[in-house]
Amino acid sequence: MIRLNDYRRIVGNDVVEKIRETAEPLAGKHVVHVNSVYTGGGVAEILNRLVILFDELKIESGWRIMKGSLTFFNLTKKFHNSLQGEKFRPTRKRIRIYEEETERNAIMNHFDHDMVIIHDPQPLALIKHYEKSQPWIWRCHIDISRPYGPMWRFVKGYLKMYDGMIISMNKYKKKIGIPQFIIRPSIDPLSPKNRILSETRYKRILSLNGIDTDKPILCQISRFDKWKDPEGVLKIFNQVRKKVDCQLVLLGDMAADDPEGPMIYHRIMKAIEKNGGDIKALTIKSDLLVNALQRKSSVVIQNSKKEGFGLVVAEALWKETPVVARRVGGIPLQVRNGKTGFLIGSKKEGIKACIKLIEDRKLRERMGKQGKEHVRKNFLITRHIQDYINLFGHYLKN
Repeated sequence: MIRLNDYRRIVGNDVVEKIRETAEPLAGKHVVHVNSVYTGGGVAEILNRLVILFDELKIESGWRIMKGSLTFFNLTKKFHNSLQGEKFRPTRKRIRIYEEETERNAIMNHFDHDMVIIHDPQPLALIKHYEKSQPWIWRCHIDISRPYGPMWRFVKGYLKMYDGMIISMNKYKKKIGIPQFIIRPSIDPLSPKNRILSETRYKRILSLNGIDTDKPILCQISRFDKWKDPEGVLKIFNQVRKKVDCQLVLLGDMAADDPEGPMIYHRIMKAIEKNGGDIKALTIKSDLLVNALQRKSSVVIQNSKKEGFGLVVAEALWKETPVVARRVGGIPLQVRNGKTGFLIGSKKEGIKACIKLIEDRKLRERMGKQGKEHVRKNFLITRHIQDYINLFGHYLKN
């Protein structure tokens, strides 16, 4: 099992010592996280690592899952989309379904912890069913810069019961009368998805999955989700391959709380049938495949229309692979335009950037080195742990 000291060789002794020093006064405190899935998606991935490392620091961390029917998760996916700007009203019937499922979860979960952290919209309403004896914090992982008005008013009714809110960027701040903290997500450089792989090994992993290791690769790694716009990636690729010989790999999964995924994937497969060879869409759940693909790709694309943060960008940069991505959410914090990749505002710009990177190996290498250092300084799990310790200290120090 990975221990905190294992990160010393990556971030230095001072960073690890500060974490231990600032965590010491919080020893014995109990914190519980609540989200909607154990696997699939960035939230579960972050919690899988953070919970274990906090336990080592003697800040005991629990993790609960919001359970629900397909109807419930279809509804909360619509809530999610509406908070990102899509028009979807919280009607009385929809609110009733949401609150009844929430109440069932509240009956099954008892919180005697020192702090409760609720992640995203699915478990947001739990707070209504408890007599609070500790701080409750809502951790919002999505882009709420321009939410649909009726949905935001509905959500705000619950948020007023909270003691604070965590967001990923300053532009997500809202006038809601509770403290708001900026904590940016992170990647774990020692996880199977991000640890070092030899060239021999990553080529073998790709070959076993039917990916040609001799031809330049463009890839997008994301859920099959309309906000990630995989169909737009296909359009970019179809123009790029007219200029340079290359292949496209779309790799993603479909989390249990995202019922739209299979529908989007089916659409992609139909589009691939029309577009001919050199395109793969894979739903294999393998951190090592993600790792290998990000290392071998000439370009990683992130064509998201909306993005809470987009950690897949930091993952690619950590492997010294430049990223071509839209200017949305937290992506501009990771892609420094012209230095660690290219930020694009149109399909035409995306085509141009991909061709430039495929054709210029020295540019790819230079951007790759700058990208890795940028992630080391800003987006590793050790910084994330320190940010959470600071938050806990704000609320829990005696």
